[in-house]
Amino acid sequence: MIPQEQLVSLAGQPVFAVDGRKVGDVVHVLLDDTTGRPEWVRVRGGSASGDVFVPLRGAVGGDGRLEVPFSSAVIEAASRVEVECGDGEVLSVADEEKLSACFALTDVREQVNAEGGSGWSAMDRAQDVQAGTAGQESLRTRLRVLHDSGA
Repeated sequence: MIPQEQLVSLAGQPVFAVDGRKVGDVVHVLLDDTTGRPEWVRVRGGSASGDVFVPLRGAVGGDGRLEVPFSSAVIEAASRVEVECGDGEVLSVADEEKLSACFALTDVREQVNAEGGSGWSAMDRAQDVQAGTAGQESLRTRLRVLHDSGA
């Protein structure tokens, strides 16, 4: 995990895939709204398809670069996933699920309990049904951009 104090300095740093290829440069870091943990980076420049969101799970920062544990082929495939992120400062729950599938990620909230379907994401879905928002995942967001507070 990347230390909190290094997060703001990630913007502009080159991103390298596990196979050693540069896949672009960090545009910004997306944080989980609930936990404040860094979850994704928006990367620009390495793909003919434009920007791509890359998970920070398992990433290592240092020496002015970010190394992610995914191949350049997987990242290139993820760049073709259509996401409706507006200005790129938020990812909807639906977009995050599509991207997670590309990277073969399971919802880390689902891993809280060993019994499948009993983790946080199951509770989130139950709250959605109760609130009448089920099926509107494209309207809900869970991630926000880390902005430099000047500190």
